[in-house]
Amino acid sequence: MALAVGIIFLVGGAFGLYWTGKRAFYRRNSAGIQEFSSYSGALVTNALEGIVRIGSLIGIVLGVMMISMWFMFGR
Repeated sequence: MALAVGIIFLVGGAFGLYWTGKRAFYRRNSAGIQEFSSYSGALVTNALEGIVRIGSLIGIVLGVMMISMWFMFGR
């Protein structure tokens, strides 16, 4: 059970980082600067993506911890 949940956390965290990076990549112009439609849109987008990135990193750490606990104790 811990292995399956750990893998889900790990994959979900990796997907969250991938998704936010992809969104930031597609917002860039030819000079490499991110473009937003408005200032409030930039604030909301950066805040939400920051929350997703932090949650993704926490998910990756939890996933690695659960998988390592399964290898150490759960076999």
